[in-house]
Order: sequence, then structure tokens, then C-alpha cells
Amino acid sequence: MSFTHLHVSTAFSAHYGVSWPEELAAAAAADGATALACTDRDGLYGTVKHLSACMAAGLDAIIGVDLAVLDDDGDLRTQVGGRVVVLAQGHNNGAGYRALCRLISDAHARTTGKAQGAVPVAVTRAELASRTLHPENLKPVLTVLLGPDSDVGRSMGGRRYLRPRTLFKRWLEAMPPGTLAAEVVSQLSPPGEPLSTAHAVRMLKLAAEHGVPAVLSNAVRYVAEDGAATADVLDSARTLKSLPELSAAPLLQPNGQAWLKSAAQMLQLGKEIMHAAGYGAADLKRLMAQTEALADRCRMDPVADMGWKQPVVPETSVIGIAGDPLMELTGRCEAGIGRRFPGISGKPAEQLRARLDHELGIIGSLGFAAYFLTVAEVSRMILDMGVRAAARGSGASSLVNYLIDVSQVNPLQHDLIFERFLSRDRATLPDIDIDVESAERHNVYRKIFERFGAERVTLMSMQNGYRARGAVRDAGLALGMEDGEVGEIAKQLWRFSARKFREALVEKPELREFAGRVEQRDITENEQLDLLVDLTERLDRLPRHISMHPCGVILGDATLLDRTPVQPSGLGLPMSQFDKHDMDPMGMLKLDVLGVRMQSAMAFAVREVIRLHPSKAEVVAAGAHPEGPDGRGPDYIAADGRIDLNAVPLDDEPTYELIRSTHTLGCFQIESPGQRELIGKLAPREFNDLIIDISLFRPGPMKSDMVRPFLEHRHGFAPEVYPHPDLKPVLKETHGVTVFHEQILKTFDVMTGCGLARADEFRRALGNEVLEGKVEEFFRREARARNYAPGVVDKVWGTLKAFGSFGFCKAHGAAFAVPTYQSAWLKTHHPEAFLAGLWEHDPGMYPKRLLVAEARRMGIPILPLDINKSQAEYRVERVEAGPDRGRLGIRLSLSGIYGLSGAELKRIVAAQPYDSLADLRARSRLGKQGIKRLAQLGAFDSLHRESGGASNRADLVRHLQNLQDRPQRKGVEVIEGQLALPLGDVELKNLKAVLPAPTMVETVRAELDLMAMDVSEHLMASHRPLLDRLGVTTADKLLGLRNGTEVLVAGVRVATQTPPMRGGRRVVFISVDDGTGCVDSVFFHEAQEQSGPLLFGTRLLLIRGTTRRTGPRGISISASMAWDLSRTESLPYPGAALVGLSGNR
Repeated sequence: MSFTHLHVSTAFSAHYGVSWPEELAAAAAADGATALACTDRDGLYGTVKHLSACMAAGLDAIIGVDLAVLDDDGDLRTQVGGRVVVLAQGHNNGAGYRALCRLISDAHARTTGKAQGAVPVAVTRAELASRTLHPENLKPVLTVLLGPDSDVGRSMGGRRYLRPRTLFKRWLEAMPPGTLAAEVVSQLSPPGEPLSTAHAVRMLKLAAEHGVPAVLSNAVRYVAEDGAATADVLDSARTLKSLPELSAAPLLQPNGQAWLKSAAQMLQLGKEIMHAAGYGAADLKRLMAQTEALADRCRMDPVADMGWKQPVVPETSVIGIAGDPLMELTGRCEAGIGRRFPGISGKPAEQLRARLDHELGIIGSLGFAAYFLTVAEVSRMILDMGVRAAARGSGASSLVNYLIDVSQVNPLQHDLIFERFLSRDRATLPDIDIDVESAERHNVYRKIFERFGAERVTLMSMQNGYRARGAVRDAGLALGMEDGEVGEIAKQLWRFSARKFREALVEKPELREFAGRVEQRDITENEQLDLLVDLTERLDRLPRHISMHPCGVILGDATLLDRTPVQPSGLGLPMSQFDKHDMDPMGMLKLDVLGVRMQSAMAFAVREVIRLHPSKAEVVAAGAHPEGPDGRGPDYIAADGRIDLNAVPLDDEPTYELIRSTHTLGCFQIESPGQRELIGKLAPREFNDLIIDISLFRPGPMKSDMVRPFLEHRHGFAPEVYPHPDLKPVLKETHGVTVFHEQILKTFDVMTGCGLARADEFRRALGNEVLEGKVEEFFRREARARNYAPGVVDKVWGTLKAFGSFGFCKAHGAAFAVPTYQSAWLKTHHPEAFLAGLWEHDPGMYPKRLLVAEARRMGIPILPLDINKSQAEYRVERVEAGPDRGRLGIRLSLSGIYGLSGAELKRIVAAQPYDSLADLRARSRLGKQGIKRLAQLGAFDSLHRESGGASNRADLVRHLQNLQDRPQRKGVEVIEGQLALPLGDVELKNLKAVLPAPTMVETVRAELDLMAMDVSEHLMASHRPLLDRLGVTTADKLLGLRNGTEVLVAGVRVATQTPPMRGGRRVVFISVDDGTGCVDSVFFHEAQEQSGPLLFGTRLLLIRGTTRRTGPRGISISASMAWDLSRTESLPYPGAALVGLSGNR
């Protein structure tokens, strides 16, 4: 016999289920089952994966949900009476699935989308009843299982039946006939408790008493017995209680029986229940038959019931198209030719026409014209909002996208292949990704909802899984360990998966002390630590919670909400319970609208340029732009000074000079230590070099040692070698090295004649254990048939096979290279506005304080906080006095001050300017802490100077502190949080000069504490006497040293990276800032062993190593040892501690 489990929670029941859908389906099929349910808690989070896993295992999928029901006797908004399982009936053209989606959306409708909200995910009994029947024929489409966790089951304790009978009758009165069943569960817990055999007997008899069918279930949480310990930890994490505290909780798992039991085990369980009930074999047969009968009614047809792989896009009428969408798309492309390719003729025009016909033919055959028009409508809408946008990803391969203004990349110019994006062999909707200004992303989302209607749009979700740090914290909670101890362990777990915790104890020097404690298992505490490691590994990747995807928006027709349940996102907009992996199977149009801070930074910079230079002539002069053929400046600058970044030519030599200098901090994609090293070696001269650079700096190419041969060939250090002359046109731009996906496609096509569409399918199969062998067989057979020598075939196949683990789409690289170039262009020609944009939107990998150091390096004045001049944004100003008079500087923003609320900030700016502290208090209503912070940072220095008083900043801070400590004066109205006394009678000029002015060290400390930036002086300046005694070399002197010179460098940590490397061993890259520049150091295994925990937790570092020349302008340090600079007693110099003490100023 076979048995169908009707109540199964997968790992996507966050903090409850343990096993993945694939594991459960495989186990069920191995036992001979023909169907399997997925009933995740609160939603259909694992449903699509379950459906796919069942199809792969030869099972029918059953879809349901484990849902809370609000208590009719309590507060209907917050009090849950119990939980029920709701199953969708199948083979009814999706009526059951639609009802289930709508029911789950109902359950989430009252929630806020915020974590730990007061309102639970739940439905009322009436809401549940309203969804159970088909709206037209009134036949049941949902079945509700009342089990041990329902209000009926929870009330069934002891020997009294009155309360359970009363609650059961309520269900019978509320639910339409034929929609209820009793779920009989025994997990062998002690008598009198839920999940006991006695409880199962009572539920069985109650169902028989009221003529309701009963079904047998095991309320599955994990696939095998060994999942019980993991479930225990998840219970602890869900309830925020340790396992000892949970031991008395009756509704948790009492004895680890909630696994996917075999048919034979379930039959035996049924026999035990029947025996305890005093029933016979016929009754057991009836129970099993009722279980299978319900399972049969709930088997899903993936296509007819759920729309499996049936693409759906918004109706053409929604985007204003009445006729044939393909004709509309063709017309728009024709119009785009004149705009994008003015004056094109001859052979280029023929090539363009052939490419366009080719793309439109594929789009038309797949019926995707409406999809392209929908994306074009979204792009147009974004641009009409005045928001910067740029296409990203393989969509840049499409000429159609370029002609309809979705993409800014010309695919003909960069030899991009359409089949990498879309082909007749791929029936799923392609991805077109759009980058927008991060500051405007939420507004763009709201505009999309407004434009297409809430019934056609939802945000996409994502599952956030356990990684090492979160896993060790929850495992420690389960074991009852102290928070502080677990926190210290978690701090050392730097970017690795939880399942590799024990392996990391052996390999990671920073974990050496903890590893030693784990190994001493003879001590009770250390047995607990060993268990901590085991439980941490068990949690690896298990979903912790669902959240809004950072960029995914789902568009559909008016039936979208019948195809996916939705719940409120943190943004307040509806969010699908499906993630990106569910989009293609469910035929959903996913549009990635990614908020990119660099786009916001560049838009801000352009606005600053216009604000400062409101005419074309001023902008041309300020940015040293070419005068153009008419002497009035280039066409990409409008008469009012507005710069069209998308029209800026991609051949500006000063921009490439900046890039080659490696001074690319703040530039998109090329600011990391590794990238700066690579561009120093590559020395880009043209836009295509940027595409190659971005494509090379990926885990695969670096891990597979593609960078070295490319550079050697590019600079002529080694001859270019091609496997065969036929492949020279394919590999010439990358000097014989395979870098791009597009080159793989062309290689397959050249040597087998398979065509580019099929070649892309072969590329996707590389690295797949099942499919790669078939691809190899085809490649060798067809290449031999075309007379390629066996040695050539072997060599090329070796390249193709290796490519399965690396490579990059050239279209991606080209799309990324556009903002890379634009950001470098802005930094070259308008550096002040560019840096102001970076500070305002913080787009890069480095802290703002490093950009302050970069401004110093570039000679850009940093203007201090000023209560009358500083705004809510960083602003570029012309310096009015001093040695920098007439130059452009950047004024610090009030928004960068910690502890200053948004409301306070708005009031300060709205009421500017102020003529006194009394004026400030009266009109801005600023709280006492806010005034004190402003004083500490010198925001009142200008008022000080104007008052003519002799006091200083320290005197004012003390004065303010005294005021807030005094009792309140009678008759003075004080607003909560404000100073206790008015300042109107205490002018700055009357303040007595008592205290010495703050030292530079004190000033910098205040800036770091309150703004996280050392503005007045670099943090390392106070350490300079110590560094000089130690013989430390500064960043600006490193380029003058020979390769292999032993040096000491020091600075403030600004970045730490651990990218995958060839050979698999971890390499740590650490960048430190010393005030003259950024020093990049690489720590290989031996250096990591020497430096241990200093690698990740130390802010001020002293590093010993040797110089590594990485190109004409590139240099880094191969580290051998590191020290904590703040612990002067540990430094490699006898008098270091004394020098360190004397370094404070």
C-alpha cells in the first residue's frame, strides 16, 4: 500500500519546518507514495519548489497551508484560537488554488509587514468559510482539517468533552457541508496531551459522532528522525526561549516523532489508534480510505490549476495599445532607428536591418511583444519622473531594447548576441533589469502600482536564510548560553556558511582559541560548545524570515492575485510570497527595478553642477569640457547647463587617465582594492577595456587564473595563442583568452554549427553533472565531423568544461561599464559635485571618512558644519575667505550628525538663518541634546566670531551642560527634551573664557563620535610621532619603492574582503587609510596564521609586508604580520608604548 501525507511543513515554514521540498518528495517517492502535500505555515512559500520537486519525483502535488484562526470568543484582531490545515482541491481549473491564494492574502491583510507585529497572521472562521466554495457552482474547493493544534484539539484535555463538542459544533455551523475533516495525529506523546494516542482517539470519536470524515496524518516537520534536534532549535528561535524553558510546552514536539514516516509505519500507527479506541480492522480501513480519498480530490494539475510555465503579462489595453502588439513594437523600433542611428546607410544599415528583423522574428514567434512594450512603458514612466535609469543584464544584448530606449548600450557596437538574452528555445520570459536612483526606488514602485493597478502588481519577496552568525546565536539561545558569550563567538564568524563551522575551526586562525575550547570535550562546558557547533551547522541556509526583494516587481494581468498570495511588505505595498526562483515556473513577469546609490549620487552631482553653474558656458569652463565645433561647448551640455550623462562620449581621455591612475575611490565597480589593482595592471584606454575589466573581476575568472594570461597577452609579455584559426575572430578582443559567455556561444557554433540559440542551452548545461556529458558527446562528434583535429577538440572542450564554473555575460559588463565610465567622468570634470553626491548617497564600499581623506588628497576644501550654512544635504560652495578663497569646497551636512532626528533637521533648515542661540531655540525648537551636539561639532563657531566674545567651543559646551543641569525657572514654558532655561539672556559674547580650547585630538574624537568622520584632521595624524619612530611608510610614498621592498604601513581599516581564489584557500584583502592615501594589503594563509583575530576585529592596524608592483600606477602590500596599533605595548618597537602616549595633542 501507499500512504499520502496531507500535513507537511517544509523548510520554508520559517522557524518550524526542517527539510527541503526536494528531500521530502524524494523520500515519499522512494516509499511508493503517489502524492505529497506541502502545507507551510502562513503561506505558500515553498509551494512552487514543492510542485517542481514532486514533478521531478513522479508525484502529484497537493497544496495547502497551515493557518491560524482567530478566536470567536476573544479579540478578533489579536487573539488566536488555534491553527488548521487548509487544502486546495484540484482538477477544477484552478478554483481551489485561487481560493487558497485569496484566503492567505486575507490572513495577512490586517498585518503591517513589520517584524513582531501586534496583529497575527490569521483569518476569522467566517472569512475561511467564505472561501471554501466555488463562487459559481457552490461546490467545495477547499477542505479544512481540524487537528491537534486547532481550537478543538487544544481544548481536548483530560476526560471532558463538553468544550471540544461545543467548538466542533461551531465549526459545523460555520462551514459549508463537505468542507471539514478531522485530522488524527499521534506522535506518541504522554496521555492527556496533544499528539498523544489518547488525543487521537478522542479526535477520531468526535468526528464519528458528528459524521465528519477523519484522516490520518503525522504533522510532518522533517524528512527523517535525525531532524528532531534541528526542529528543537527552531522552536527555541521562534519562541525566544531556551530548550529547558520549553520542556514543559505541550504543543512543541514531545519526543521527536514528526518525520515523514513510511506507509508501513503510518499503518501501524493507525492500528495503535484503532486498538486504543476499541475499533476494528474495518474502521482502520475506512480511516486510510478517507485519507486517500481526500488526497485524490486535492491532487493538482500544474498547468490547468496553477498556470505552470504559462507566461502572463498585463493586458495590452492597460498600456494603451488597441491593435497588434508586434506591429506596435515594430513601429517603435523603426522610429528608434532615426533617433539612435541618424544618417545610417549602406552595409551598416543592412546589418542593422537584418539584426532587427531577426530579433523581432523571435519576439513575435514567442508572443512576447507585449512584454517588451510593458517594460518600455515602465522605462518611459521612470524617465518622466525625472529619475535616472539604466538597463542592466543580458537585456543590453537586444537591439530592440536599445531602439525603444529601455537600454543605453548599443549591442551592434559591442558585438552582443541576442540569443544570450532570448531565443526560440527559451519559452520563459526574459529578464530586463533597470537600475534607478536608490533615493527614488520606493517612489518608482508606487508609481508602477498607480500606473498598472494594484490587482496587476506586487513586489517580489526573498527568503533570508541562516548564515553562520545568525545560526550560532539561535543555537546558543536554544542551549541557554549567555548572550555575551555567544556574541563574542559570533563576531569571529566572518562570511562563511553555517555548515562549514567545524571546518572553519580548523582553518581560520581567528577561531583558534574557540576551537581549543571545543576540543576539550571532557569538560561539561566544552561538551556544550561542541553541541553548539553541531546545532549551528544544522541550521545552515534554513529560511529565517521573508522580506521584500531589493528590486523585484511582478507585473501581470487582472488575475495576478489569483496566482500568488500577497502580504504587506515593510514598505506597506503588497508583496508576493514567491521568490525569484518561482517566477519562471509560475509564468510571472519579473522586472528588476534596482535602487543603485551611484545613480542617485550621479543625479545629485549633476544637479549641484547646474545649481553652481546655471549656464552652458559656466559648466564648460568649470569642467574643462571641449568647446565643440561651434566653440560653444559640447552638445551633451544644454543651454541651462544641464548635463546629459547618457550623451557624454565614451572616449574622454582625461577620464581614462584618472582610471589608469587607480585613484578611483567612489567610482562605480572599480573602487575596491582588487579592482584598483586590476585597472593598474590593465591600464584601460577605451570603453571596451572597461567591459573586459569588469568581466574579469569576477569570482570565476579570478579563481580560474584567467587574469594573468590575459594581461600577459595584452601587454605583449607572452604571445597570443588561439586553439584554431577559426576561433581567432571569436577570441581576438580578449587576446585569445575566453572571458565572456558570448565567446562560449560562438565557439560552440563555429565548431559544431549548432546555432547560437542551441549554443546558449549548451552553455547553461556546463557544470551540470547530468547534462554536461551529453553536451560533451555532441561537441566531440560534431567537431570531428567538421574535421577539427583531436588535439584541438580536446583543448577547446577543456576550456568549455572549465567555463562551467566561471565567466561573465558581456552584455552585463557593457551595462555596468556605462555608469562606471560616467562616475569616473564626473570625478574627472566635476570632482566637488561628485564627492558631494557620494557623501549624500553613500554608494560605495568605503566609509564616508575615507572619502573625506580622498577630498584632502584632491585638494578639495571641506567646509565645517555651520548652523546657518549647512543644509539637509551636502552642498558645494565657493570658499569666501582664507587661502582657498574662490575655490569650490564641500559643506558638511546637518544630516550626518548622529542623534539629530529628521523632524529636528527639517525645523533647523526651515528657520535658517539664526542670529543667536536664543533665536535658534525659539524657532527650531531643538532639543537639548541636539544643541549640545551642534556645539561640540563647532556649528556655532560663526555665531561665536560674530558675537566678538572671547570664549571658545569648550566654554560653550560646558555652559550648555550647566544650563540643562539647573532647575527650571518659573514662568518659562519648556518643551519636553529641550534646554531647561532659555538662552535669550545669555549671549555668546558674555560667556567667560575659562577652559582651554579643545585639542585637535578632542575635536577629531568628537567628529568621529558624532559624525563618523575625522574632518578637522585625519585620525592618524595624532599617531604620527609613533609611526615615524616605527619607520612606517605612508601611502603616498609607496609608488616610489621597488617591488619586494619590506615596509611597515599603518592606518584605519576601511575595507575587508575575502573573495574566492584559485586553489580554494582563503585570502584576506584589507585596506587601510593613513591620511595620504589608501594602502591595500593581501594576507595569504601564513600571514593569517600570524595575525589571527586581528584580521577582522581591529580598527587601527600596523602591517608588515613587502611591496607588490601591480602596474605602472598600482602597488599593494603582501602582508606577513599585523598588530593592533592601539595596543602600543604589543608593537615591534621597545619604546612604542611611551611614544604612543606622547602622541596625543
